[in-house]
Amino acid sequence: MAVWPEDRVVRARWSARPAWGKETWLVVSGGVLGAMFASMGLAVLFGPAHGFGGDSLAYMGIISILGLMPSGAGFVWALIHPRAGLPSAALGALLGLAIFVGFAGDGLNDSWKAPLDRPSTIRAVGSWTSGDLVVRVRPDLVVAYRSSTGAVSWRWTPPGEDSVCAMSRGTGPGGPARVGAVGLIGHSPHDKPCSAVTALDLGDGTESWTATVDAPARDGDEATPDVVAVAGRQALLQERTGWHAVRLADGGDVWRSAADPGCAPLQVAGGDGQAVTVAQCGDAMPVLRSLAPADGREQERIVLPAAGGLRNLAVVSVDPLAVWVDAQAERGTHAVLSYDRAGRQRAVIPVAGDEYDLDVMLGGLHAFDEFSARPLFGGVVVGDLFIVPGERPGDVGISGGKHPSRTATGRLLAYSLADGGKRWTAGLDDQVTGLVADGGSVWAMTRGRVTRVEAATGRQSAVLDVNDTASLYPVDLSVAGSERFTVVAEDGTRDEPPVRAIS
Repeated sequence: MAVWPEDRVVRARWSARPAWGKETWLVVSGGVLGAMFASMGLAVLFGPAHGFGGDSLAYMGIISILGLMPSGAGFVWALIHPRAGLPSAALGALLGLAIFVGFAGDGLNDSWKAPLDRPSTIRAVGSWTSGDLVVRVRPDLVVAYRSSTGAVSWRWTPPGEDSVCAMSRGTGPGGPARVGAVGLIGHSPHDKPCSAVTALDLGDGTESWTATVDAPARDGDEATPDVVAVAGRQALLQERTGWHAVRLADGGDVWRSAADPGCAPLQVAGGDGQAVTVAQCGDAMPVLRSLAPADGREQERIVLPAAGGLRNLAVVSVDPLAVWVDAQAERGTHAVLSYDRAGRQRAVIPVAGDEYDLDVMLGGLHAFDEFSARPLFGGVVVGDLFIVPGERPGDVGISGGKHPSRTATGRLLAYSLADGGKRWTAGLDDQVTGLVADGGSVWAMTRGRVTRVEAATGRQSAVLDVNDTASLYPVDLSVAGSERFTVVAEDGTRDEPPVRAIS
């Protein structure tokens, strides 16, 4: 067969291409594979410091080590032959980084940490967040930190030998001369009634005023929750026989309200337009009253279904009104109850049901032993939903032997405060240690993650791995900005700092 001149030209061009022999293949494959595993391993090492995290990092690290073992010699061979090796290594590095970015999750790192507490026996009794400040309250000291930098903005020490025995759950607006929001601090000497309440300007730590309270006896240096509250522009002070409202701006008298005959004040709570008091009436049922903050006028009176006494009680929300009732009787009321503005019961949400046990307070049965002046709510109200961590038997398991390990499952549940029905369940990687509402969503902190869950649907819209300090116990979590948080620990002497910011 005749060969045309064009065919000879094509064959000549083809034969002019370099042959891909064994050595060339070793150079290219070694460069690609070696650089891919090396770049992926380096990304695993340095990625967490730049906002990456997740369980996949550990797997990618193992894969990088195992992959470099057979391809390491080829990678060195590729570098010795840079003409083909360097382009191959560049391609491999890009592949390794692409794999890392594609499979790595988002991570949070400690932006700053406050120094560990001293003495080693000290514990926080509560905390507030006010603007750019996170305020941690100890029995002997109140410290405000800038959430952006960790710098100490101010300190306040109770007078004399007083220790903090109460603090308001919320804060409110001060007078025209005030720098920031105002919080209420109760304090007294050891073994004395918690008879002094100081309004503290959280902007600069100055005292606005101090009121004297006819308080019941105090045992040692213990703190009592929810005996002072902020309701709009009023401060509510609980006394032995009733409640006393004063102006938040200057401490001037506004009104007094006595408990019913045979009843003793138990708790007080407040919101922007509502004051709520609860009185224990011996073995009879407790009485909850809703009062107008401006003049103390009674708006609703509710008899709580807990005859025979209470073991625990917490006003979870004042608007809508939701109350956790934990009766002494085994077959008594153990539920979160919601009420409308006319005082009619709307919903009953059992906290120990057939399917889940609900952590209405973070810390479970020992909730009031932690952050004793301002215990942390495990259940939060968003709109007309009660969102709370739920547990089943066997959710947490510890294996024994020489190398014990821990396995855990966590979840959030949403219940309607209108009818008590369960709306959704969101699975989490571990038990919840911190929970905070953020607009139409909630952020749930577990030992190693912070997860945003949309309140309306239960959908997880963000999962952020915490790369540094893990929170092993309940913490006060607050949102400091876009994917920026502050974390306040009760015990800041050893396992984690007293306050830290993560971002």
